[in-house]
Amino acid sequence: MSVDTYLKGKNLSPYQTVEQDDVKILVAPKLIQWAAAVHLDVKQFLIFKSFRVGAEHKHAPT
Repeated sequence: MSVDTYLKGKNLSPYQTVEQDDVKILVAPKLIQWAAAVHLDVKQFLIFKSFRVGAEHKHAPT
């Protein structure tokens, strides 16, 4: 997965914003539509931070 952290001049209106502590997360509309839950895990080791995102998808009848 690639992550674009340069947001200047980008259209962010389709994204939903979620804030947790001092972290702001932009959630894509398709993720909101298809995910039952999204988990964000942040770990710090010395000066490095590691982010992990996991999503549980919704089950739909087939």
